Amino acid sequence: MAEQYGVVPGTLKEALSRSTCHLWHGKGLRVQVTNSKVINESSATERRYRCVLSDGRYSVQGLIDSRCNAYLEANGFTRYSIITINQYTIAKTMKRILLIADLTVDVPKAERIASDVTSLDQYFDQNPAEDIATGVVSNGTPQQTTPQPQAPAAQSKRSAAPERPVNPIESLSPYQNNWTIKGRVSYKSDVRTWSNAKGEGKLFNVNFLDESDEIRATAFNDMADKFYNLLQEGKVYYVTKARIQQAKPKFSHLSHPYELSLDKDTEITECFDTSDVPKINMNFTKLNQIQSAEKDTIIDVIGVIQNVNDVFQITAKSTGKPFDRRNITIVDDSNFAIDLGLWNATAVDFNIPVGSVIAVKGAKVQDFGGRSLSLTPSGSLLSNPDIPEAYQLKGWYDSKGSNENFQSLKTETGSSTDSLKDRKTIALAEQLDLGTKEKPDYFSIKATINYFKTDNFCYPACNNEVNTNGRGPSPCNRKVIQESDGSWRCERCNLTFAEPHYRYILNCSIMDHTGQIWATFFDEEGKKLFNKTAGELMALKEMEEGENHEFMELVSSVTMKEFNFRLRARQESFNGNMRVRYNVVSIADVDFNAESQHLAKQLESVL
Repeated sequence: MAEQYGVVPGTLKEALSRSTCHLWHGKGLRVQVTNSKVINESSATERRYRCVLSDGRYSVQGLIDSRCNAYLEANGFTRYSIITINQYTIAKTMKRILLIADLTVDVPKAERIASDVTSLDQYFDQNPAEDIATGVVSNGTPQQTTPQPQAPAAQSKRSAAPERPVNPIESLSPYQNNWTIKGRVSYKSDVRTWSNAKGEGKLFNVNFLDESDEIRATAFNDMADKFYNLLQEGKVYYVTKARIQQAKPKFSHLSHPYELSLDKDTEITECFDTSDVPKINMNFTKLNQIQSAEKDTIIDVIGVIQNVNDVFQITAKSTGKPFDRRNITIVDDSNFAIDLGLWNATAVDFNIPVGSVIAVKGAKVQDFGGRSLSLTPSGSLLSNPDIPEAYQLKGWYDSKGSNENFQSLKTETGSSTDSLKDRKTIALAEQLDLGTKEKPDYFSIKATINYFKTDNFCYPACNNEVNTNGRGPSPCNRKVIQESDGSWRCERCNLTFAEPHYRYILNCSIMDHTGQIWATFFDEEGKKLFNKTAGELMALKEMEEGENHEFMELVSSVTMKEFNFRLRARQESFNGNMRVRYNVVSIADVDFNAESQHLAKQLESVL
C-alpha cells in the first residue's frame, strides 16, 4: 500500500539516523499523516498543525510552521494525506519532533498505508548509537549546536507519570514485549455480566486514545473489579503489560487491528501531563454524504440538534426483550437532516437541549424508510465539544441555520410527491446514457416486475462478523462452499458452519410503458419484496412438491405488480463487452395518493 502512494518504508529512520541522514540533505520526505490536530487555535499567529507522520514502517511527531496554514487548508490537508516534506528540522526534547517549514500535499485523502508501525523514539532508545537527534539537525546544511544547561526537574508527588518511553497506540502489535502507551479514556462501558453453559462472569470495556490511534481494552472478572473505578472517562493513563490480541470486529467499531486484555500483570498509572493527548478522535462525515454511504457502515458525525422525541419502547422479535429508544434529529451546514436512534440508558438519560452541537462517535448507517443513524453500543455522544468544527457549526446555526429548510434523508423511498418530480422512464434513462460514466447514476422509476429467475435467486453466505477497511463490524457475506461431510466452509474466514446464511441475489425483468430492463435485487431489497428472508424462501422452494405450491404462489403474488424503484446504473464488462447493469437500491409500493397529487400538479402546469 505504501508503494502505491510513493511512500518508501524506512524513509524516516534513514533521515534521522546518524549513518544515513546525509543521504537526505536537500531532499524531500514523502510520508503519510496518520493523525493531526490544530494547536493554539485561538491565536492567529501561533495557530499551527501538530501531526503524526508515518512511512509505513516508522512514525514520528511533526509540527508544521504556521506560515503553511493557508496552503494546508486550501489543499485539503487532513488525516491520511500523503505529503512531501521539503524543508524540515529535527528537534529532540522529550520526543523527536520534525519541525516542518515547507511541504507539499500530494494526495489529500488516501487509504491508511500501514497500522503496524514502530515509533522512532522507541527505535532510537533501543539503538542509541544511531541517534542523531542529540541537538537540532536539518535537511539543509548541518548545524552546530551547543548543549544548553538543564534546569533541575521539578519535584511533584502529584505526577504519577513515570519517566519512560511511550509508544504510539497505532504501533501496538502482538510482536512487541516491552511497551507503554499514554492514552485518554475516550469511552468506558458499564460492567456487564454473562451466564452460559461454560459458567458466568463479568466484564467492562474502555477505549484508549492518543494522537496516533484508538484501541479497545477489556477487563474480565477480578480485573474488572480492580480497574473499573481506577479508569475514569476523560482522564489520561500510562498502560503497560496488557495482553495484545487480535481485535474482535463484532464487538468494536475501531479500526485498530488489535485490542488489549487487561490481566493480573497489567500496570495502569494515571498521568497528569495531558496536554499532548487529544480529547476526542473523530473523522466526521457530512450529512449530505450519508446517502451514498454503504448500509451498516460505522461513521462519526457532528450536527446541531433540531428535534428531540420522547422515549418509546420496542420489543426484539428474536428474544422478546424490550428496549428503550429515543430518536433525535440533527442537521448540519450541508442543509440535510437525519434521525439518530439512541438506546436504553442513553435514550432515557438524554437531556441535551435543542440547538446544541452534538458530536456522535460510532453511529451505524441504516436504510429502513430512507437513511438514518443508530448509536452503536460502544458509541458515544459529546455535547458542545471544544473543537473547531463545533464552533463553526454553532456560529452557522445561530446566524442562519435555525431558519433553513433541511432536506430529510428519510424521504428517499420513492413514495413521496417530491421524489416523483425526478422520476424517469426506462426509455429516457437509456437516452440519457445513465450508467455509462465513471461514477454510477441513481434514478427513480415506476415499473412492473414481469419475470423472475427463480433457479438461482440466492446464495449460501458466511455470516461471520469481520472488520473491513476500518468500517466497523459487518457480516463477511462471502459465498461458502459445501464440503463432502455436508458442512459449509468460508475460505476467507477459514471457518466451517453446519448451515449457511442465505442472501438474496435475485435477477428480474422490470418494464414500463416505454421499455424493459433487467435489474438485480440484493438482500435488503429482496426481503422487502417478499417479506421473507432468503433462507425462508429457499426452505419453501425445497418443500415445493406434491400439493405444496407456496413458493410459486409467493413469486406470483409480486409478478405483474407495479412498484416504485430507486435504481443504480453502472457500466460493467461482461464477456468482453461493456453493458449497463441495474441494481435495485430501494423498492416501495406505489402511493396512489401521492401519484394523484403529482398528476394534479402536472395538469395544473399545462392548463
